Amino acid sequence: MKRKIENVLYALLFLFVGMVIGILLIYPQAISEIASSKTTKLPLSAGTYSASVNIVAVSNEGIGVLGKATVEIREGKGRVLFNTNPFVEPDTQYSIEIAKEVAESVTGKSLAHKDIIYSIEAGKAQLVGGPSAGAALCLATIAAIQNKHVRNDVAITGTIQPNGSIGQVGAVLEKARAAAEKGIKLFIVPKGQRKAIVYEKKETEKRGPGFIFKRVYYEPKVIDLNEAMFEQYGMQVVEVSNIYEAAKLAIE
Repeated sequence: MKRKIENVLYALLFLFVGMVIGILLIYPQAISEIASSKTTKLPLSAGTYSASVNIVAVSNEGIGVLGKATVEIREGKGRVLFNTNPFVEPDTQYSIEIAKEVAESVTGKSLAHKDIIYSIEAGKAQLVGGPSAGAALCLATIAAIQNKHVRNDVAITGTIQPNGSIGQVGAVLEKARAAAEKGIKLFIVPKGQRKAIVYEKKETEKRGPGFIFKRVYYEPKVIDLNEAMFEQYGMQVVEVSNIYEAAKLAIE
């Protein structure tokens, strides 16, 4: 009996160790996140820093619109300011606070004594979802701190989470089409959103003595955005799980 208990305990121990090793192999950034959280961030050198990134919004008519998000960092009092045209959703302030904090963690730089000004221009879109622009704002902040720039032929959509992960958003198909039509060559989307469901119109017709019965219905179809957009526009659609992966693709 004692031998059986020991075998069970050993099996549980090996299982636990295997899970930990698997997590670290799949998410190597977890190590750097833990290390950075224990490291004092260095103040960003004096000066003005800025960067821009392409974002995609959706108009009231449900049409994708390509816009531009810009961040400017200057000497100040640690304020986070937002200048936007069009209006943004009420939780935008929370999104940009997260974008700033994640950018600080990624770069190891403190913005405590800087003013950060975020701006969004989104053309015909009357409302921009703050959460869906979170990843873009974070990416631009990282580029500005590093005194680099985001590629002009890249657009990104997705929320930003405190741990640096990028969350899913809506209307990815409409956003991808808008980006492609404006000449974007790489569209970055959250993990699990490279495929989209479209509804194809179908019709059936039955004839009888003196009548015709027509039935119209819509059938769901899953499409691969990367294949569809590359074939029609030459644009790649790439999934990312976190801001680290996005930065590697977009910042240069």
